[in-house]
Amino acid sequence: MDSIVESCKKDNSYVIMLKWGTIDEVQKKIQAKSELVQKIGNMVEKYQYGKYKISFYRTGKLMLSEVEQIENFLTELLG
Repeated sequence: MDSIVESCKKDNSYVIMLKWGTIDEVQKKIQAKSELVQKIGNMVEKYQYGKYKISFYRTGKLMLSEVEQIENFLTELLG
């Protein structure tokens, strides 16, 4: 991860900027553990991982919703 920023929304949302070399690896891990809900062109994929919502952008951005413990969540999802 390059950076983690808490969103200004009130639903425990985060924006994560991935390092350029890790984008494909992160996408594969998300695909393996989550259910694809929506795909928008070749740029955005929206997933459901338990109660969590994940938006994966091919530009290297992740948007996570409803996450209370971000470090624990990332370890569980990407570990």
